Amino acid sequence: MSNSVHRPTFIGIHSRDSSTQVLYISSGCRQAMGFTPSYIVSKSAHDFIADPCNGDYSTVFESKGEDDADEANAYVMYMNLKTANGDPVLHRSTTFKCDNCVIFIGMAFPELPYQDRHELEVQMLDGAMKRMNVTRDKEAERANASNHQRAAARWRQRSETTYGQRVPLYYAQSRQVKVAFVLENPEATEVQAMEGVRRQNGPLVVFVTGSVGRLIDADTSDLMHFPFLKLVAPEDLLRVSKFFERLTGTPDVLFESFSLLQRPHVIEGDIVVADEQNTRV
Repeated sequence: MSNSVHRPTFIGIHSRDSSTQVLYISSGCRQAMGFTPSYIVSKSAHDFIADPCNGDYSTVFESKGEDDADEANAYVMYMNLKTANGDPVLHRSTTFKCDNCVIFIGMAFPELPYQDRHELEVQMLDGAMKRMNVTRDKEAERANASNHQRAAARWRQRSETTYGQRVPLYYAQSRQVKVAFVLENPEATEVQAMEGVRRQNGPLVVFVTGSVGRLIDADTSDLMHFPFLKLVAPEDLLRVSKFFERLTGTPDVLFESFSLLQRPHVIEGDIVVADEQNTRV
């Protein structure tokens, strides 16, 4: 008999500003938090953080400036989230900054007893690879707000203690266009359950941020429920397919590099650009 504990997981996307308005959340939030997606969407992500330091959450994603050594794109943090029955549940949150939004991957630990978390601690997955205490950093800034230069210096020098030398999992420059795609779970779709096979062109797109139009020649309405693999450059199809297979077998955060076609054929009757003439992005 397996001793593994089932940990509900969900993906959400919220705005990157102080409102943290939820733009999308997957159905996994029902198991993790007890709320329906329709209840959570359009509300503030802050409203679902049970810890006293919930106001510090959005400051993690503030732009620190391109020359700031602490600028990062991916973070891991632990926080208690509110549930429909009123009992806070600890979640591991892996977040990624996009242009105007934040991708949030939550994994619940319902078997762990509740413990007060008065300070928000964050581990960078790229950039300076530092562990930050955001709550203490913000308190220091507020206490010295009258001296802007000193406060800015504290921000750049926050949490100097590091936990060993670690190699960043990946790094994306802040000037790069960032787009968030949410794809259906190939292991849990109703279509697969009925047909007993994987989709030949990979999982469908169920959500994509508006910045996609700056990356490829398509907009959000074109891409909803469109097979993702049809956007991938032909030479990378096998690698992306294998990447999807690895994702279904582990709860870990995985990364892969591949190219998309700048002008994918997403609209019937549109001009088809030959693969060899289609710019890769």
